[in-house]
Amino acid sequence: MKSPLSTSAKSRKATLPKVIAVANNKGGVGKTASAAAIAGELAYQGRHVLALDLDPQAGNLTAVLYQRSYRGNTLLSVLLGDEALEDIIVETKELGLHLIPASIQLLSQESRLQRIPGYHGLLRKLLPKLNAYDYVVIDCPPSLGDLTSLALTAADVYVIPCQAEQLAFDGLHDMVRAAGVVRENLNAELVLGGIFFTTYHPNQRGALNHGTVEATRRIYGEEALLPHIRKDMAVPMSQATQQSVRAYEATSRAAQDYQLLTQAILKLL
Repeated sequence: MKSPLSTSAKSRKATLPKVIAVANNKGGVGKTASAAAIAGELAYQGRHVLALDLDPQAGNLTAVLYQRSYRGNTLLSVLLGDEALEDIIVETKELGLHLIPASIQLLSQESRLQRIPGYHGLLRKLLPKLNAYDYVVIDCPPSLGDLTSLALTAADVYVIPCQAEQLAFDGLHDMVRAAGVVRENLNAELVLGGIFFTTYHPNQRGALNHGTVEATRRIYGEEALLPHIRKDMAVPMSQATQQSVRAYEATSRAAQDYQLLTQAILKLL
């Protein structure tokens, strides 16, 4: 298959892509679904988008947009010098949306990466080679480890999907603190794009989920709250058919919510 970089990079202005990291150290909060939805929405708008999967777990972005049980090369294969960048980028079903996949191989490669001096900045240094793209959307692993740090060091903005429950709320603080360490030591330009709640029930005013949202507003400020994502079966159905929710059902509640979310993120870039 022809590399997605082979022709477009020559004809487009050599500028760095804007990098959006979707991060939360707690799993099961809609992180991967949100990364796919944001990337799909940007592609739907006619942008050149690269989705970057840094989550080796099952059910990750690679499974959603490309192939289940993928066992091939990853971004770390490039950073470690084992593969060329153009050889690992794949096409998805959606026009303008390409992917750097992840696999279980990431887990063993991470220990090799740690032996490289300044490894946190390797993805950032790779960005000029991704100038065929307007945006890179990174699905970070559900941890605060080196892969998340690698992503945040390269990112312009990070956004945090969260569920309106106490455990997810507690993890939110850890994520913001970890990003603050990256900002202080590795990427002074990193910006918190905001926090958004997934599978949100806005009409349940007296429920725990509303109290969690209000606590987030009180601690982080109104400006930190991004548009929420309502619960919608279109999200798991889109994952089952390996496409973004916008491509699956553009008129669904979730697609409409992610459109508003993406517009809010773009205002920060």
